[in-house]
Amino acid sequence: MTAEGEGKVAIVSGAARGIGRATAEQFAREAYATVGFDVADPEDGPPDGWRLERCDVAEEAEVAALVDSVVAEHGRVDVLANVAGIVLVKPLAETEWDEFRRLVDVNLGGTFLTCKHVIPVMERHGGGVIVNLASVSGHVGQVDHSLYGASKGAILALGRALAWELAPLGIRVASVSPGSVDTAMLRSDIQIEADLTGSSFDDVKALREQEQALGRWAEPSEIAEAICFLASDRASFVTGADLLVDCGWVAR
Repeated sequence: MTAEGEGKVAIVSGAARGIGRATAEQFAREAYATVGFDVADPEDGPPDGWRLERCDVAEEAEVAALVDSVVAEHGRVDVLANVAGIVLVKPLAETEWDEFRRLVDVNLGGTFLTCKHVIPVMERHGGGVIVNLASVSGHVGQVDHSLYGASKGAILALGRALAWELAPLGIRVASVSPGSVDTAMLRSDIQIEADLTGSSFDDVKALREQEQALGRWAEPSEIAEAICFLASDRASFVTGADLLVDCGWVAR
């Protein structure tokens, strides 16, 4: 039986750690030729079965060069998983313009740039799949997360429009909106909340876990599974959709 990714090429942004790393590893297990990129160093040692390149998703020249190098090596790109992102936990009135610009440049700008440079490659080869990482924050309001939520809401809107724009080219577009996932980003959020409230990290973590319908956070691999499903032929009739992997957060 042929593996799902046999003969296919996947690019994953934000692949050094967390959800991005788990996604790259899952694509590699499914036999995709997988290239990840990030500005950070890998948190769990060197990749196994895939390659990690250094590239800033918010710098167009770097993104263009990364895509060109993948095409030069593999001849095509079948899947783009846009996972790179940063968070800002801060009241809006205290947020600096430079903080706003960096968050928007990475979260929305990075998604724009990777799509811009991968779409022509996919078109030349008859199609492909783009899966963007949104967030539950793009669906519900969260205190001190207004700009982060706005950037993720923009990714949802971008995906819906792109799905219709790219359908004639045979390119599907979808997104995944995670809830609470046990990553360094979320742990940083919890530490900030603990510092602000004078609580311990463990107490705040336990409180936030109780807010989940299943009483726990997700593992990065669980989000990676959702991303890889949407990228696969098993989701061949899915485009313009967002998959909530939020442990019932939005349903509450």
